[in-house]
Amino acid sequence: MELRVVELAHQRGLTMADIAKQIGISRVNLSNSLNGNPTLSRLTEVAKILGVDVSALFKPSTTDKVVSGYLECDGRIVKVDSLNAVKRFIAEVEATADNSDE
Repeated sequence: MELRVVELAHQRGLTMADIAKQIGISRVNLSNSLNGNPTLSRLTEVAKILGVDVSALFKPSTTDKVVSGYLECDGRIVKVDSLNAVKRFIAEVEATADNSDE
């Protein structure tokens, strides 16, 4: 899966050299450690510097549906950030509706 570290860094006014310096390694070492098969430890360090979750470092695959928004039912508002979150919300609403029918 492709990383979006450069994009996120740019959004925050940082360069890869800035991130590497904060980690305590060279820019080349950072680049090498992120290419191929980066460790969770390295991804966690980078995510912390960028102020994001590790999952935000990855570009969504072209088959993934990008979902983002808020759903409301009976005054309850839920933020959804994935198709699975939407499905869970629907299941909860359906379960509540089924229980109220009894």
